[in-house]
Amino acid sequence: MNPSATRPIEKSVLLVGAGNAHLVFLRRFGMSPIPGVAVTLVNEAPVIPYSAMVPGCIGGEYSWDEVTIDLVRLCQHVNVRFVAERVTGIDPKARQVLFADRPPLTYDVLSLGLGSIPACPAEVHGNSSLVMRPLAKLMQRLDTLDESLTRSPQAFHLVVVGGGASGCELSLAIHKRLGKHSSFRLTLLQSNPRILPDFPSGVAAAFENAFRERGITWRVNARVVGGENGSLRLEGGEHVSFDAVLWATQASPPSILHNSGLSLDANGFLRVSRSLQSISDPAIFGTGDCVSFESYPDLAKNGVHAVREGKVLFDALAAFLHQKPTRPFKPQRYCLSLLNTADNKAVLSYGPFTWKSRRARRLKDRIDRAWIRKFTDFVPMTPASGDTTETPLMRCGGCGSKISSDVLSAVLKHLDVPDDPRILLGTRAGEDAAVHRVRPDLFGNEPDKLLEVQTVDYFKAFIDDPYLFGRIAALNAVSDLYAMNARPFTALAIATLPYARGPIQESQLYELLSGAVASFKELGVVLTGGHTTEGPELALGFSVTGFAEEGRLFQKGNLRPGDVLILTKPLGSGALLAAWMRGECRAAWFEPLLATMLLSNREAGHIFAEAGVSACTDVTGFGLAGHLLEMLDASRVSARLTAEQMPLYDGFEKVVADGIVSTLHGDNAKVACRVEGPTPASLFDPQTSGGLLGAVRQEAADAVIARLHVAGFTKAAAIGTVQAPEQRGAPGIVVS
Repeated sequence: MNPSATRPIEKSVLLVGAGNAHLVFLRRFGMSPIPGVAVTLVNEAPVIPYSAMVPGCIGGEYSWDEVTIDLVRLCQHVNVRFVAERVTGIDPKARQVLFADRPPLTYDVLSLGLGSIPACPAEVHGNSSLVMRPLAKLMQRLDTLDESLTRSPQAFHLVVVGGGASGCELSLAIHKRLGKHSSFRLTLLQSNPRILPDFPSGVAAAFENAFRERGITWRVNARVVGGENGSLRLEGGEHVSFDAVLWATQASPPSILHNSGLSLDANGFLRVSRSLQSISDPAIFGTGDCVSFESYPDLAKNGVHAVREGKVLFDALAAFLHQKPTRPFKPQRYCLSLLNTADNKAVLSYGPFTWKSRRARRLKDRIDRAWIRKFTDFVPMTPASGDTTETPLMRCGGCGSKISSDVLSAVLKHLDVPDDPRILLGTRAGEDAAVHRVRPDLFGNEPDKLLEVQTVDYFKAFIDDPYLFGRIAALNAVSDLYAMNARPFTALAIATLPYARGPIQESQLYELLSGAVASFKELGVVLTGGHTTEGPELALGFSVTGFAEEGRLFQKGNLRPGDVLILTKPLGSGALLAAWMRGECRAAWFEPLLATMLLSNREAGHIFAEAGVSACTDVTGFGLAGHLLEMLDASRVSARLTAEQMPLYDGFEKVVADGIVSTLHGDNAKVACRVEGPTPASLFDPQTSGGLLGAVRQEAADAVIARLHVAGFTKAAAIGTVQAPEQRGAPGIVVS
């Protein structure tokens, strides 16, 4: 979490859905935070397209990046927590939002901006059906169809059901995209007496002319009432065959509203007052297409109204939190509408006025691009990474928040810790965990071969999701044991919670430990207890105990010349997490990063053990160079690495080129004097939940890498070899 100060969090606001109103709320909150209020946005997709620009993207006028908003970057810039999950239910009595695979989120105030979904008969909703939402999935299906028709030209009939604004715009855009295939045919079916019934007749006439020019068939009074794959049944019994059908029909409400217990209208939409509050629960607000206004029952569902609702939502929600009167929403009488006709023109309408022209298309482009820029163009959050004015709150979390290795080494040298014959190995000797012999009278046969292995891990949060932070922190803690071929057994937690009201701390701690327990359960580790305290930032650690067999321990000092060095996970998490803190890590980089950090090293440790690996470590806070040098020093050998073979996270090189590195990077780079040749930034980047680095016999390397790939370590690679020192002195690293 990133609290702006030590002020306690007093209220929790939860926004579900990333519709236009919630985007406006986020921007307002970023400019004027509500003191003592923590905001969380929940949306299934981390990147959302702006629906008004999607037809232009389909028609080739924009790239996908030009029409999308990255919620990961946006939320970090406005200091809002983002959760990329699908909501499965709402429990207003418990004030919780429910999910399938993670703990519920508790709220003081909830706002629903869920949008709507096109209605379609269940019996024809199959693989041949296309739906407008999520729009990203529609784009993917159209890309696949385009490639298929290019590879194998064949007759293909697409039917668009729904003649409103979306159906008409998409029909022209799709025809522009796929009409190049002579075998492609498109038909639009509209249940009303004319297309675009909510617009002036001049708008409908303009689209009818466009349909004629493109050879698109449209039919009115053609209500779809059912059918089966390959055929739609119209009211009256007529059948229309299709190869695919796109549903752009009248909006229907999201399914999670049905069993929420909230007051809904006859069509299932959330009933709200002019203050955007639920009629049945004033702590729940609603915006956009998922709501129905008691005061404006015939209000059209469009983005213009949702934008105005966003401004009212921010003020009304703040007023509600402070128990003040709320400002009512009042829709404008006329809305400016600009519809893309996919011929470098647009149809403008305002009240009864209608105008189709190139100038209208240019106006639409300017308005749409200006909207996107509000949520994609940001002022840098911090100075360049090398600037010493960087604030403490922007320092890295995770393993990037460790004390540097030279500071740690200097302190350990001066500590007068007595020797004990029961201690076989210790972290003072450079190993990943402490190893001691177990009392012989506690076990059966050959008790002298059973060893107890212990490690401890603790750092401040590096992401703003306590559940995922708990999962990753647990995996990072047990990784030291897998790096020594030990089996973790129990864990004790050490947690620091940000200053907040008791119920908010309770919710955070539950999320945090639920995440940890989820990871531990998968690994057969039992969380047996722990300790909690308050502080300015969320932090978590674990003391982990496990067991190992004395003759099968992985040790850093067992490297042998000729061994192949295999790294199981990519490098670059430190810089990417630093970029995330600054709001400069794209969702396309952040989501794969999280997925890899959530990958346990257990299976990699098993594969290494079965391959006869004897030397291993996990690459964490001191970076690849720091941890490899520990192995080289202990083994009195050197290593030759190939820079091109080092696996990297997507986006790492871009953020480093932009001057963003972890706060621990500079201290890690002090060992560059022991590196001969190029010194890529990946050598010194601190890793959180990083991979294992193991030494494998050359003849076994290919088989080990193949097994790692099958086990999910898809970027595992051989990065170099172990060599005898070429000259006297400290062993080192040669990079080519």
